[in-house]
Amino acid sequence: MTDYTTHKVQKYLVVGTPITQSLSPLLHNAVYQQLKLPRELEALDPGDEAGFEVIVHALRSGAFAGACVTIPYKLAAFEACDRTTTAARRTGAVNYIRREADGSLFGDNTDAGGFARALTRELEFDMLECTAVVCGSGGASRAIVDALLQGGADQIALVTRDPRRVVQDWQLEDTSIGDKDRILPLSYQGLEMLESPVDLLVNATPLGMADNRMPVSEVFLGNYVAAVYDAVYRKDGTTALVGAAHYLNIPAADGRSMLVEQAILGMRFWGVDADSRELRSIIDASLTQVTAASFE
Repeated sequence: MTDYTTHKVQKYLVVGTPITQSLSPLLHNAVYQQLKLPRELEALDPGDEAGFEVIVHALRSGAFAGACVTIPYKLAAFEACDRTTTAARRTGAVNYIRREADGSLFGDNTDAGGFARALTRELEFDMLECTAVVCGSGGASRAIVDALLQGGADQIALVTRDPRRVVQDWQLEDTSIGDKDRILPLSYQGLEMLESPVDLLVNATPLGMADNRMPVSEVFLGNYVAAVYDAVYRKDGTTALVGAAHYLNIPAADGRSMLVEQAILGMRFWGVDADSRELRSIIDASLTQVTAASFE
């Protein structure tokens, strides 16, 4: 790994597997360039947990000033940190790591706040007393469930391949996620058999990121879902889930808005002192250029 400690420019990473689809370098670097900050963020795919441990070591040694963490390392990132914010402890997941002056690692979860902001801005959705379906059991899912609980959701169906394991794994310290009265663990088959209308369906799995798969059937989508938020996004257009929802005249948005909102919170965690509106303006302009280029 390159030794960046001698460079004046502070180096940051976005880490995930896969990582080629990530727009984080684009939007972060647009902000740093516009604000004339001596920073640079690059994408890196560690390949596996062992590779992620190498990155953690590089962070501690000072090779990087921080890391933005995405699928599938958010739970490992939580375990790697010496200190974490309340939001991170509630979810047991970290998506932003900051290296402190003493070499310790401080972790935050901006996904929950980013999701809540995106849901309001994109769909004007009110979480209070809503019913929701959240598909997936990883770090993003934990943050989204936490945001829904904090927002006053009435009932959340948590849909995974192994509901029994989720019940065991999600008993976290300092967390609201273990609220059994409001969370119903279900299998995908169980969801399709439920035949109960829901206010919101959230995809927090990788499905649709690089393929045309959806976590639920189009029949379930059309008959029981009032609004859709897909936490993943594609550079080359919309996801299959959002496309199907729009076809069925269901309000829907993809994860770009969550990416923007969690990044704004993450940049603040990394010490970027700028108004959220200014950051959003810079980021939106950079994403508009990518969207235009993808259709040329």
